Amino acid sequence: MTLVIRLIAKYALWVYILCGLGMVFYLRAALAARREGTQAMFSLERESATGRVYRSSGMILLLLLIVIGVYGLSYYIEVPLLNTDPFESPPPLIETKTPTKQPKSTTASEPTPAPEPTPTRRPIRTPVALPTTVQGTPTVQVLPADCPRPNVQVLQPGQNQVIDAGVQVRGTASKELFDRYEFKFQSRDKPDEWHWIETFKAPVENGDLGFWHTSHLPPGNYRFMLIVIDERGNSEECTVPVVIRH
Repeated sequence: MTLVIRLIAKYALWVYILCGLGMVFYLRAALAARREGTQAMFSLERESATGRVYRSSGMILLLLLIVIGVYGLSYYIEVPLLNTDPFESPPPLIETKTPTKQPKSTTASEPTPAPEPTPTRRPIRTPVALPTTVQGTPTVQVLPADCPRPNVQVLQPGQNQVIDAGVQVRGTASKELFDRYEFKFQSRDKPDEWHWIETFKAPVENGDLGFWHTSHLPPGNYRFMLIVIDERGNSEECTVPVVIRH
């Protein structure tokens, strides 16, 4: 316990710096989540933003308690120091005499015993381990969305691809009399509700269409939709199932 308190007191400054950086990070995360919550149009997004605000506030409080605890251990708890004076001479060694036994005198010569034969050991054969072949784990291939129109294609994310905080959407979005294309998503538990993500004004041929942020969405099964709309209001879609897992 004494060693732990000494280490905390020795590196207290670094603990303060790390905790300060952590509190700044979680404060920015809380402000960003609050700003997203005020701008969200759906209750699901607002609830997710509120949860992130609470988590960030809890981490700030935890880091503040750590700073207070380290300050208390460093300045209000006295740790007894060991005597580590390098100039102190060690105690003198006491020389002790070990009594030696003197051999007994023999009056008559004793017969010398005959030498016994030394048994020889047979060499032990060590089994040699044969090399084993390790088979590699097959890589799971993600298939792109199966969409019939070549001008509306989603290459990434693929079918049932696992997404964490977000994914770069790649594919094609073009059309005669092109006006815009949009991103939408839908929870597979609520197939009648589509949520708008973002709108883009320039067509794209086999390139980056945009980024879909999913960190605010709860884990589950979803559908992602790419919609291309022309100037007359006609639209063509491409839908791909995905899995969000944090």
